[in-house]
Amino acid sequence: MGQALIRKLSDETLESYRALARERGTSLEAELRELIEANRPLAKKPAHVLRRMSDEALAMTPPDGPDASDSTLLIRWDRDTNHGKWLDDGWADDAGR
Repeated sequence: MGQALIRKLSDETLESYRALARERGTSLEAELRELIEANRPLAKKPAHVLRRMSDEALAMTPPDGPDASDSTLLIRWDRDTNHGKWLDDGWADDAGR
């Protein structure tokens, strides 16, 4: 595993993380490691990979289905169920919409 030394952090910032670490019963290092890992930049995929993924997703959509390419119902479901968290199986009671 790699290491990094970060210089010129304000005393207030470090004290905030030290206090958080004390509250959670962890170390300053553990708190900073968790912060860095949680905010790691996403790896960018090349355009040809994104195009292939899009084509594969479109291929799974029936061209003559009732909701063929209209994403409105999916967006509403996602919003109204907090990304499926408010439903047991993610799709329950959705047939009547």
